[in-house]
Amino acid sequence: MKINILSISALLIVLASCGRSAVCSCSDSMLEMSKEMRQVKGDYTKIEAIQKKYEADFKKCEKLGEVKSEEEKKKMQEEFKACDSYKEMEKLMKGK
Repeated sequence: MKINILSISALLIVLASCGRSAVCSCSDSMLEMSKEMRQVKGDYTKIEAIQKKYEADFKKCEKLGEVKSEEEKKKMQEEFKACDSYKEMEKLMKGK
């Protein structure tokens, strides 16, 4: 369970740097990954498989923020928080 929380926290940081054109796609991927991780209930083999499944998506999200200024990153983070999937993930996290 601790690994799940750490993984999700790390992904939040990564996804905060996603660009507007893909920001909700990043949020959607994170939500789906979080749901899958929650279902495996700490099975580390399955967790690793899930992380591998979403690895390419999250690398794309990371790259979107690489050349952005701090101001642009703040705007992207605000846009990320406005995505429906982000709001659903917040509910999911509070429901633990």
